[in-house]
Amino acid sequence: MRSMTNEQPAIKPALPGWVMRSHPNTFSAHAGPFYFREGGSTPGVGFFSEPHHANLGNVVHGGALMTLADMALFDIWFRAEGRTFKAVTVTMNTEFLNPAPIGEFIEASGEMVKTGKRLSFVRGLVVARGKSVLAFSGTLMRVS
Repeated sequence: MRSMTNEQPAIKPALPGWVMRSHPNTFSAHAGPFYFREGGSTPGVGFFSEPHHANLGNVVHGGALMTLADMALFDIWFRAEGRTFKAVTVTMNTEFLNPAPIGEFIEASGEMVKTGKRLSFVRGLVVARGKSVLAFSGTLMRVS
């Protein structure tokens, strides 16, 4: 078993076409750091899987993948709807497809399926090394 320390891993520079966004004093700050595909309408959120993302099997913990998927729900929604609204996750469904390795860039992307006045439906995939590791879908609700 590996030792537990409070050491933070060195933050890796963003890949070309990606930018790291900081979310200080939030759960996302502890779960990341997260990188977002720059500009345009193509969604994408990712992170470099580090030892602190691991489960006891030494692959990425399912909760870390689900956090990434939830971040992607919002990235997909913001790119389709704009940042003029706020929303909350109402439901999120996930299917684990393959283990995600430690030491790789893990990426989530997807599409808006349908949007209405209050609810929007999104789906996507989390990929590592070109292999699908998690399928997700979710419903977001606009809030004022």
